[in-house]
Amino acid sequence: MSLSGKMTARFLVYFVSFYGFLLIASFGLSAYFFFDITSTSSYSNIRELDAFELESDFKMDADGTYHLSQKLINSANANSGVVQLIDTNGTVLASSKKGFKCCTNYSISQFVEMTKSSKSFVWNQGNGLYLVFIDNHLAQQLLSTIVQQYPAELSKEIQKELANANASFEIYNAAGKREQVIFGDSKKELSGIEILAGSHDYMERKEIVASEILKDGTTAVVRLRNSHYNPFEPALENGIKKFVVGILVFHVLLLLFTLLFSFWIGNRFGRPVLYFLRRIEKLGKQDYASLDDRKLRTKKTGRFKRKYRVYEDIDQSLSRLTHTLQENERKILQTEKLREDWITGLSHDLKTPLSSIYGYSTMLASNDYEWSDAEVKHFAKTMQEKATYMDALIEDLTYTYQLKNNAIAIHKIDLNLFDFIVGYVNSSVWMELQQPTGHPEAHVFFDPKLLARVLDNIVGNAIKHTPNGTKVFIEIEKKKDNVYLQVRDDGNGIPTEELENLFDRYYRGTNTTSEVSGTGLGLAITKQLVEAHAGQIHVDSSDNGTVVSIVLLAI
Repeated sequence: MSLSGKMTARFLVYFVSFYGFLLIASFGLSAYFFFDITSTSSYSNIRELDAFELESDFKMDADGTYHLSQKLINSANANSGVVQLIDTNGTVLASSKKGFKCCTNYSISQFVEMTKSSKSFVWNQGNGLYLVFIDNHLAQQLLSTIVQQYPAELSKEIQKELANANASFEIYNAAGKREQVIFGDSKKELSGIEILAGSHDYMERKEIVASEILKDGTTAVVRLRNSHYNPFEPALENGIKKFVVGILVFHVLLLLFTLLFSFWIGNRFGRPVLYFLRRIEKLGKQDYASLDDRKLRTKKTGRFKRKYRVYEDIDQSLSRLTHTLQENERKILQTEKLREDWITGLSHDLKTPLSSIYGYSTMLASNDYEWSDAEVKHFAKTMQEKATYMDALIEDLTYTYQLKNNAIAIHKIDLNLFDFIVGYVNSSVWMELQQPTGHPEAHVFFDPKLLARVLDNIVGNAIKHTPNGTKVFIEIEKKKDNVYLQVRDDGNGIPTEELENLFDRYYRGTNTTSEVSGTGLGLAITKQLVEAHAGQIHVDSSDNGTVVSIVLLAI
């Protein structure tokens, strides 16, 4: 996979993970509020529910025991009653009443009596099961007991029960006016509609009211504080507050997580970027030393750690670039040195013959001495040789730049290399040059004049720089699509440090301390001529001699 693909995949994984976290957190928050609402709240008025709304409020265990939901139990208590699960046989299978023991049976007479003494609500749940709510709040119980004794004085037991419940007992006349408060604190007088409303929607009422018309036409009323008072609007407001607080807490936590995640992402992707920037900055300052960061690399292998392995291609590219720049700088410095050496050598090689010419011409122009004809001829010959040498040096230098700029006319022809070399050896003045060996039908495209110049430079260089009597051999070999021309000698070889610069025109081939003739640009010209014919040239040398190999395309 490419670097861009790896980076894209890595970012995709990170942000999908981040999205997954948000999704899970959102569902978790929603589930919390749903569980909080459904598990801790209760039905505001159980009497108004339909059967299907209660289907999930009871369940049977593996052993056949039934249980009511806590929500349903809370609703029964808040509505001042008892919820029971009863089958068709009158067996009570579960109840909201504390201390209930399973399998209490109701008789028909008990069911009838239940309808007389209290209000009952029944929901058929199918499969022979019924949920029954028995409305029997404390105010109604107290009122039933009091009516049995009134108008006689209330017993101490009744008074104690009223006191424990912080309840009051009042008498209203037929016109709806309160006549007296028999027991308890004197509270605000109730109207007829308030008496009626006080017996319904228990969770919405601060006060529970039970009333009954007596035989004399008056109305007995028992009033007590509703311990399950939980009006809808405050509950809704409280739920909204909890929801808002939950949202705020969620977003604060989300912000913290986002900051931490951003810091982690920034560190994960920023540290390698800073590392590469520092490396590039060092390269810009030509500092090629390695940059070690143990937070990125393993101490044992030096490779990037697994979490940073995606940047390994960039690191390797920078390492290659560092090596290339370092090598180029080395070559530039070496080239500059060679250039200086070459200019120094060239200046010397031009100045030396020029000095000779100037000296001899000064001597000839002098009137202080009469030169003989032999001396004049000697001076003239020396001046001619020095001028010829300078002309050849300048011509070779010009020729190298013409080759570099493709300003030399090249006439390539189909050349039988073996036959050409035979003719070249036969016309050569070098006794050290041996007849060629190898493939007799090796054909190449080459300019004959330029090939002769190439051979002159290579063979002449071999003869000039080897001991007298050293033989020079030429071998021709054809392999597949290439023809190999090798010029080999048995001399002492070329020093290793000189091989790399042997074909460089900036390399000082002219030896200012040697009397060996030549401009020193022959091998540079040779390389340019070979490459102009789509060939390659290289030199191998050892203590056993030197081999110059030319590789050309066969035809």
